[in-house]
Amino acid sequence: MNMQRERQRRGLVILASILCLFLLTACNKELPALSSKFDPVKVEEKAKNVIALVNDRDGQTMREMGTEEIKQSLTDEAMKPVYDALQKAGAFKEIKDIQLAGNTDSSGQEYAVFIAKAVYEKKSFIVTITFTPDMKLSGLFFK
Repeated sequence: MNMQRERQRRGLVILASILCLFLLTACNKELPALSSKFDPVKVEEKAKNVIALVNDRDGQTMREMGTEEIKQSLTDEAMKPVYDALQKAGAFKEIKDIQLAGNTDSSGQEYAVFIAKAVYEKKSFIVTITFTPDMKLSGLFFK
């Protein structure tokens, strides 16, 4: 039970951190710098790969590249609202306005944060993707 509580706490910390970064982005303030533990090129490549997996509705591969929390929470059922929204948005066109940032949770765990606009035929989404230092997917948000 304590392990589940710790996972929930960590998930909430990550979510709160992402929301803070999103708010900072919306306000055009400078984002926290990406830690030197991360290669910006690899973060961007991997994030673009995650977006392609979402577009392909390949939840299994996303779970395989994720943390234990992602493996449990990123179910096909949890992704259904995203898939439905993407279907209504039309064909994928491009990724633009890419920003990379860093974040550290209360336990000292560092994360790379990728924020970009995913443009589709009829709609665009702000996509936020986080990775651990070993480049495991630790967060995925489409808004």
